[in-house]
Amino acid sequence: MRSRHPEQVSEATGAAGVCVGPRAKALAADMKHRLGIPYRKTADLFQTAFGLEVTAGGLCQANERLAGRAEPVYRELVEAIRCCTAVNADETGWRIGVLAAWLWAFTSRTITVYAIDDRRSHEVVVEILGEEFRGVLISDCFTAYDHRALAEWLKQKCFAHFLNELSNLSREKKRRAVRFPRELLLVLREALKLGKERATVDRDGFEVRRRGLEERLDALIAEGRRFSDPDNARLAKRLRKQREHLFTFLEAEGVEAESKAERALRPAVVVRKTGGCNRTPRGARTHAVLASLLATAKQQGRDPVNYLVEVLTAKGKLLPLPLERSSPAAQPA
Repeated sequence: MRSRHPEQVSEATGAAGVCVGPRAKALAADMKHRLGIPYRKTADLFQTAFGLEVTAGGLCQANERLAGRAEPVYRELVEAIRCCTAVNADETGWRIGVLAAWLWAFTSRTITVYAIDDRRSHEVVVEILGEEFRGVLISDCFTAYDHRALAEWLKQKCFAHFLNELSNLSREKKRRAVRFPRELLLVLREALKLGKERATVDRDGFEVRRRGLEERLDALIAEGRRFSDPDNARLAKRLRKQREHLFTFLEAEGVEAESKAERALRPAVVVRKTGGCNRTPRGARTHAVLASLLATAKQQGRDPVNYLVEVLTAKGKLLPLPLERSSPAAQPA
Protein backbone atom coordinates (compact mmCIF):
# COMPACT_ATOMS: atom_id res chain seq x y z
CA MET A 1 0.00 0.00 0.00
CA ARG A 2 1.20 3.52 -0.80
CA SER A 3 -0.44 6.76 0.29
CA ARG A 4 -0.60 9.74 -2.07
CA HIS A 5 -1.29 13.39 -1.38
CA PRO A 6 -4.00 14.94 -3.62
CA GLU A 7 -1.46 17.40 -5.07
CA GLN A 8 1.25 14.78 -5.58
CA VAL A 9 2.00 14.47 -9.31
CA SER A 10 3.94 11.18 -9.25
CA GLU A 11 4.56 8.14 -7.02
CA ALA A 12 8.20 9.22 -6.51
CA THR A 13 9.53 5.68 -6.97
CA GLY A 14 12.60 4.38 -8.73
CA ALA A 15 16.23 5.45 -8.52
CA ALA A 16 15.54 9.10 -7.68
CA GLY A 17 12.69 8.58 -5.22
CA VAL A 18 11.98 12.31 -5.16
CA CYS A 19 8.81 14.18 -6.06
CA VAL A 20 8.82 17.92 -6.75
CA GLY A 21 5.44 19.45 -5.99
CA PRO A 22 3.09 20.95 -8.59
CA ARG A 23 3.48 24.53 -7.37
CA ALA A 24 7.27 24.42 -7.74
CA LYS A 25 6.91 22.96 -11.23
CA ALA A 26 4.27 25.51 -12.21
CA LEU A 27 6.38 28.38 -10.87
CA ALA A 28 9.41 27.16 -12.83
CA ALA A 29 7.32 27.01 -16.02
CA ASP A 30 6.00 30.53 -15.45
CA MET A 31 9.48 31.90 -14.81
CA LYS A 32 10.85 30.35 -17.98
CA HIS A 33 8.04 30.69 -20.53
CA ARG A 34 6.36 33.94 -19.43
CA LEU A 35 9.04 35.88 -17.54
CA GLY A 36 12.06 34.67 -19.54
CA ILE A 37 14.24 33.50 -16.63
CA PRO A 38 16.68 30.70 -17.66
CA TYR A 39 16.41 27.26 -16.06
CA ARG A 40 19.79 27.55 -14.30
CA LYS A 41 18.82 30.81 -12.61
CA THR A 42 15.48 29.30 -11.58
CA ALA A 43 17.27 26.30 -10.08
CA ASP A 44 19.63 28.65 -8.22
CA LEU A 45 16.67 30.67 -6.91
CA PHE A 46 14.90 27.54 -5.68
CA GLN A 47 18.04 26.46 -3.81
CA THR A 48 18.68 29.89 -2.31
CA ALA A 49 15.12 30.89 -1.40
CA PHE A 50 13.44 27.55 -0.65
CA GLY A 51 16.28 25.09 -0.03
CA LEU A 52 14.91 23.03 -2.92
CA GLU A 53 17.65 21.26 -4.87
CA VAL A 54 16.71 20.90 -8.53
CA THR A 55 18.71 20.92 -11.73
CA ALA A 56 18.19 22.88 -14.94
CA GLY A 57 17.78 19.58 -16.82
CA GLY A 58 15.17 18.39 -14.34
CA LEU A 59 13.14 21.58 -14.76
CA CYS A 60 13.38 21.29 -18.55
CA GLN A 61 12.05 17.71 -18.48
CA ALA A 62 9.29 18.68 -16.07
CA ASN A 63 8.17 21.44 -18.45
CA GLU A 64 8.11 19.03 -21.38
CA ARG A 65 5.85 16.66 -19.45
CA LEU A 66 3.64 19.58 -18.38
CA ALA A 67 3.31 20.74 -21.98
CA GLY A 68 2.30 17.25 -23.06
CA ARG A 69 -0.42 17.26 -20.41
CA ALA A 70 -1.58 20.74 -21.47
CA GLU A 71 -1.68 19.93 -25.20
CA PRO A 72 -5.50 19.41 -25.27
CA VAL A 73 -6.03 22.88 -23.75
CA TYR A 74 -3.69 24.40 -26.35
CA ARG A 75 -5.69 22.81 -29.16
CA GLU A 76 -8.88 24.23 -27.67
CA LEU A 77 -7.31 27.70 -27.62
CA VAL A 78 -6.48 27.35 -31.31
CA GLU A 79 -10.07 26.37 -32.08
CA ALA A 80 -11.40 29.24 -29.97
CA ILE A 81 -9.27 31.97 -31.53
CA ARG A 82 -10.66 31.02 -34.94
CA CYS A 83 -14.07 32.21 -33.73
CA CYS A 84 -12.94 35.60 -32.45
CA THR A 85 -14.18 38.88 -33.91
CA ALA A 86 -10.65 40.27 -34.34
CA VAL A 87 -7.24 38.62 -34.13
CA ASN A 88 -3.91 40.45 -33.98
CA ALA A 89 -0.97 38.69 -35.63
CA ASP A 90 2.77 39.27 -35.72
CA GLU A 91 6.00 37.25 -35.86
CA THR A 92 9.61 37.50 -34.75
CA GLY A 93 12.82 35.65 -35.47
CA TRP A 94 13.54 32.43 -33.54
CA ARG A 95 15.88 29.45 -33.67
CA ILE A 96 15.52 25.70 -33.21
CA GLY A 97 19.05 24.46 -32.64
CA VAL A 98 21.12 26.05 -35.40
CA LEU A 99 18.19 26.39 -37.80
CA ALA A 100 16.27 29.61 -38.38
CA ALA A 101 12.61 29.65 -37.34
CA TRP A 102 9.85 32.11 -36.48
CA LEU A 103 7.72 32.60 -33.41
CA TRP A 104 4.19 33.70 -34.34
CA ALA A 105 1.76 35.40 -31.96
CA PHE A 106 -2.01 35.43 -32.51
CA THR A 107 -3.92 37.33 -29.86
CA SER A 108 -7.50 38.47 -29.32
CA ARG A 109 -9.16 40.23 -26.41
CA THR A 110 -8.90 37.20 -24.08
CA ILE A 111 -6.87 34.54 -25.92
CA THR A 112 -3.23 34.32 -27.03
CA VAL A 113 -1.80 31.49 -29.13
CA TYR A 114 1.89 31.11 -29.94
CA ALA A 115 3.30 28.92 -32.69
CA ILE A 116 6.93 28.23 -33.59
CA ASP A 117 7.55 27.24 -37.19
CA ASP A 118 10.40 27.21 -39.69
CA ARG A 119 8.13 28.99 -42.19
CA ARG A 120 7.48 32.70 -42.37
CA SER A 121 4.60 32.42 -44.78
CA HIS A 122 0.83 32.55 -45.05
CA GLU A 123 0.57 28.79 -44.43
CA VAL A 124 1.18 29.35 -40.71
CA VAL A 125 -1.61 31.95 -40.56
CA VAL A 126 -4.03 29.57 -42.29
CA GLU A 127 -3.06 26.62 -40.07
CA ILE A 128 -3.73 28.58 -36.88
CA LEU A 129 -6.80 30.63 -37.91
CA GLY A 130 -8.25 28.15 -40.41
CA GLU A 131 -9.25 28.59 -44.03
CA GLU A 132 -12.76 29.74 -43.04
CA PHE A 133 -11.70 32.52 -40.66
CA ARG A 134 -14.49 35.11 -40.56
CA GLY A 135 -13.07 37.67 -38.17
CA VAL A 136 -10.76 40.61 -38.90
CA LEU A 137 -7.01 40.01 -39.11
CA ILE A 138 -5.05 42.96 -37.68
CA SER A 139 -1.41 42.96 -38.78
CA ASP A 140 1.44 44.95 -40.28
CA CYS A 141 2.13 45.07 -44.03
CA PHE A 142 4.28 41.93 -44.22
CA THR A 143 3.56 40.14 -47.51
CA ALA A 144 2.45 36.87 -45.86
CA TYR A 145 -0.70 38.58 -44.64
CA ASP A 146 -1.51 39.75 -48.18
CA HIS A 147 -1.23 36.35 -49.89
CA ARG A 148 -3.98 35.45 -52.33
CA ALA A 149 -5.07 32.62 -50.01
CA LEU A 150 -6.16 35.35 -47.58
CA ALA A 151 -7.64 37.62 -50.24
CA GLU A 152 -11.24 37.16 -49.01
CA TRP A 153 -10.40 37.86 -45.38
CA LEU A 154 -11.28 41.12 -43.68
CA LYS A 155 -8.11 42.90 -42.57
CA GLN A 156 -6.96 45.97 -40.70
CA LYS A 157 -3.44 47.26 -41.16
CA CYS A 158 -1.81 48.49 -37.97
CA PHE A 159 -1.84 52.29 -37.73
CA ALA A 160 1.11 52.33 -35.32
CA HIS A 161 3.58 51.55 -38.09
CA PHE A 162 2.21 54.27 -40.35
CA LEU A 163 2.08 56.86 -37.56
CA ASN A 164 5.66 56.14 -36.55
CA GLU A 165 6.93 56.44 -40.13
CA LEU A 166 4.95 59.61 -40.78
CA SER A 167 6.22 61.19 -37.56
CA ASN A 168 9.80 60.47 -38.63
CA LEU A 169 9.20 61.93 -42.09
CA SER A 170 7.61 65.04 -40.56
CA ARG A 171 10.80 65.67 -38.60
CA GLU A 172 13.25 64.80 -41.37
CA LYS A 173 11.73 66.37 -44.48
CA LYS A 174 12.09 70.02 -45.44
CA ARG A 175 10.10 72.54 -47.44
CA ARG A 176 7.35 71.10 -49.66
CA ALA A 177 8.30 67.48 -48.95
CA VAL A 178 7.10 67.84 -45.36
CA ARG A 179 3.53 68.71 -46.32
CA PHE A 180 2.56 65.19 -47.41
CA PRO A 181 3.48 63.36 -44.15
CA ARG A 182 1.94 66.11 -42.02
CA GLU A 183 -1.35 66.10 -43.92
CA LEU A 184 -1.50 62.30 -43.91
CA LEU A 185 -0.66 62.19 -40.21
CA LEU A 186 -3.57 64.52 -39.54
CA VAL A 187 -6.00 62.30 -41.46
CA LEU A 188 -4.97 59.12 -39.64
CA ARG A 189 -5.13 60.78 -36.22
CA GLU A 190 -8.61 62.12 -36.97
CA ALA A 191 -9.63 58.60 -38.00
CA LEU A 192 -8.39 57.23 -34.67
CA LYS A 193 -10.29 59.93 -32.84
CA LEU A 194 -13.47 59.12 -34.77
CA GLY A 195 -13.12 55.46 -33.88
CA LYS A 196 -12.95 56.33 -30.17
CA GLU A 197 -16.04 58.58 -30.49
CA ARG A 198 -18.15 55.94 -32.26
CA ALA A 199 -20.41 55.37 -29.25
CA THR A 200 -21.12 59.09 -28.75
CA VAL A 201 -21.73 60.15 -32.37
CA ASP A 202 -25.02 59.58 -34.17
CA ARG A 203 -24.82 57.14 -37.07
CA ASP A 204 -25.41 59.67 -39.86
CA GLY A 205 -22.82 62.06 -38.47
CA PHE A 206 -20.36 59.22 -38.07
CA GLU A 207 -20.80 58.15 -41.70
CA VAL A 208 -20.38 61.69 -42.98
CA ARG A 209 -17.11 62.11 -41.09
CA ARG A 210 -15.87 58.67 -42.18
CA ARG A 211 -16.54 59.35 -45.86
CA GLY A 212 -14.84 62.74 -45.54
CA LEU A 213 -11.71 61.14 -44.13
CA GLU A 214 -11.66 58.55 -46.90
CA GLU A 215 -11.97 61.23 -49.57
CA ARG A 216 -9.08 63.21 -48.04
CA LEU A 217 -6.94 60.08 -47.87
CA ASP A 218 -7.72 59.14 -51.48
CA ALA A 219 -6.77 62.63 -52.66
CA LEU A 220 -3.45 62.51 -50.77
CA ILE A 221 -2.34 59.12 -52.14
CA ALA A 222 -3.94 59.37 -55.62
CA GLU A 223 -2.06 57.35 -58.23
CA GLY A 224 -1.84 60.32 -60.60
CA ARG A 225 -0.22 62.53 -58.01
CA ARG A 226 3.47 63.23 -58.57
CA PHE A 227 5.91 63.20 -55.65
CA SER A 228 9.29 64.87 -55.85
CA ASP A 229 10.43 63.08 -52.69
CA PRO A 230 11.10 59.30 -53.14
CA ASP A 231 10.20 58.44 -49.51
CA ASN A 232 6.81 60.10 -49.89
CA ALA A 233 6.27 58.30 -53.18
CA ARG A 234 7.05 54.89 -51.65
CA LEU A 235 4.73 55.50 -48.71
CA ALA A 236 1.89 56.64 -50.98
CA LYS A 237 2.34 53.49 -53.09
CA ARG A 238 2.18 51.26 -50.00
CA LEU A 239 -0.95 53.03 -48.77
CA ARG A 240 -2.62 52.58 -52.17
CA LYS A 241 -1.85 48.87 -51.98
CA GLN A 242 -3.37 48.63 -48.48
CA ARG A 243 -6.16 51.14 -49.08
CA GLU A 244 -8.91 48.54 -48.66
CA HIS A 245 -7.55 47.57 -45.24
CA LEU A 246 -6.96 50.99 -43.66
CA PHE A 247 -10.38 51.98 -42.31
CA THR A 248 -11.88 48.57 -41.48
CA PHE A 249 -11.93 49.57 -37.81
CA LEU A 250 -14.44 52.31 -38.69
CA GLU A 251 -16.69 49.84 -40.51
CA ALA A 252 -16.65 46.70 -38.33
CA GLU A 253 -17.54 46.60 -34.63
CA GLY A 254 -14.96 45.36 -32.14
CA VAL A 255 -11.92 46.09 -34.35
CA GLU A 256 -9.04 48.35 -33.34
CA ALA A 257 -6.71 50.28 -35.63
CA GLU A 258 -3.52 49.24 -33.87
CA SER A 259 -2.29 45.68 -33.48
CA LYS A 260 -1.72 44.27 -29.99
CA ALA A 261 0.42 41.42 -31.30
CA GLU A 262 3.71 43.28 -30.78
CA ARG A 263 2.90 43.48 -27.08
CA ALA A 264 2.28 39.72 -27.09
CA LEU A 265 5.73 39.19 -28.63
CA ARG A 266 7.60 41.05 -25.87
CA PRO A 267 7.83 38.05 -23.49
CA ALA A 268 9.22 35.95 -26.35
CA VAL A 269 11.85 38.61 -27.05
CA VAL A 270 12.88 38.51 -23.39
CA VAL A 271 13.15 34.70 -23.51
CA ARG A 272 15.24 34.95 -26.68
CA LYS A 273 17.67 37.43 -25.10
CA THR A 274 18.06 35.84 -21.67
CA GLY A 275 17.85 32.12 -22.33
CA GLY A 276 18.23 31.69 -26.06
CA CYS A 277 15.55 30.01 -28.13
CA ASN A 278 15.05 26.23 -28.35
CA ARG A 279 17.46 23.41 -29.03
CA THR A 280 14.94 20.86 -30.30
CA PRO A 281 11.50 20.81 -31.97
CA ARG A 282 10.11 19.30 -28.77
CA GLY A 283 11.46 22.24 -26.80
CA ALA A 284 9.89 24.64 -29.29
CA ARG A 285 6.52 22.92 -28.90
CA THR A 286 6.86 23.07 -25.12
CA HIS A 287 7.45 26.80 -25.23
CA ALA A 288 4.55 27.44 -27.63
CA VAL A 289 2.07 25.44 -25.51
CA LEU A 290 3.05 26.74 -22.07
CA ALA A 291 3.53 30.35 -23.19
CA SER A 292 0.04 30.26 -24.74
CA LEU A 293 -1.60 28.96 -21.57
CA LEU A 294 0.27 31.40 -19.32
CA ALA A 295 -0.46 34.44 -21.50
CA THR A 296 -4.14 33.52 -21.85
CA ALA A 297 -4.54 32.96 -18.11
CA LYS A 298 -2.98 36.37 -17.45
CA GLN A 299 -5.29 38.02 -20.01
CA GLN A 300 -8.31 36.52 -18.29
CA GLY A 301 -7.30 37.77 -14.85
CA ARG A 302 -6.29 34.36 -13.53
CA ASP A 303 -3.13 33.50 -11.63
CA PRO A 304 -0.94 31.72 -14.24
CA VAL A 305 0.87 29.61 -11.64
CA ASN A 306 -2.39 28.47 -10.02
CA TYR A 307 -3.77 27.49 -13.41
CA LEU A 308 -0.73 25.33 -14.19
CA VAL A 309 -1.13 23.71 -10.77
CA GLU A 310 -4.69 22.81 -11.81
CA VAL A 311 -3.35 21.35 -15.06
CA LEU A 312 -0.80 19.24 -13.17
CA THR A 313 -3.21 17.94 -10.53
CA ALA A 314 -6.39 17.52 -12.60
CA LYS A 315 -7.82 14.03 -12.65
CA GLY A 316 -9.45 13.03 -15.92
CA LYS A 317 -10.32 15.66 -18.52
CA LEU A 318 -8.66 19.04 -18.03
CA LEU A 319 -10.88 22.04 -17.44
CA PRO A 320 -10.10 24.57 -20.18
CA LEU A 321 -9.70 28.28 -19.69
CA PRO A 322 -12.88 30.29 -20.44
CA LEU A 323 -12.91 30.65 -24.22
CA GLU A 324 -13.90 33.70 -26.22
CA ARG A 325 -16.68 32.76 -28.63
CA SER A 326 -17.44 35.98 -30.43
CA SER A 327 -19.65 36.38 -33.46
CA PRO A 328 -17.90 37.23 -36.74
CA ALA A 329 -17.28 40.89 -37.42
CA ALA A 330 -19.86 42.76 -39.42
CA GLN A 331 -19.08 42.97 -43.11
CA PRO A 332 -18.07 46.48 -44.22
CA ALA A 333 -20.65 48.38 -46.23
